[in-house]
Amino acid sequence: MKRFASLVLSFSLLFILSACGETEEPSQGELLQQSISGVSLNIPGNWRRINPESFANTIPEGTQVIFMSNNQLNDFIQNANIVQESLNTDATSLEYAKANMLLGSKAIIDYRPVSTEETDINGHRTVYHIFRARNVSTDPLRYYAQSYFARDRIGYTVTCIALDEDLVQQQTCNTIIRSFNFSS
Repeated sequence: MKRFASLVLSFSLLFILSACGETEEPSQGELLQQSISGVSLNIPGNWRRINPESFANTIPEGTQVIFMSNNQLNDFIQNANIVQESLNTDATSLEYAKANMLLGSKAIIDYRPVSTEETDINGHRTVYHIFRARNVSTDPLRYYAQSYFARDRIGYTVTCIALDEDLVQQQTCNTIIRSFNFSS
């Protein structure tokens, strides 16, 4: 439960951070593979990486990295993050996903599931979960894409947040989430 409070706090900070930036959305450009603590994601080349040593003190301890678009659109900056946590058991990615979706749906406001799909992402059986939610009651609904991975008693929640009405941002989230892989 503490982890989900941390995730909600992480989402809060990401929305607060979304108050900075430019007003035009340039093309996403080339995707670059970014490695983080034994995992990797493909991130648009025009996004910036924020590492833990640069986090504000409100970012939860398990957050490994935050990637943010360099462009603001409608007072929002699209972003992605990886949260890592130690597990007490050898859970599969599917088991980890189901537990996180249940608890996570209660941790944010106006949670509205869109789709949940068991899928393979780079050879790892997991769940790709899309939902809409708001961080606080005054926020507009946002589009969340999440997937969940477990390996060697470590769980990873990969999240990308987009504007609810922006199909280009949503496709970018799809690309980022589906690029997750464990480093060799």
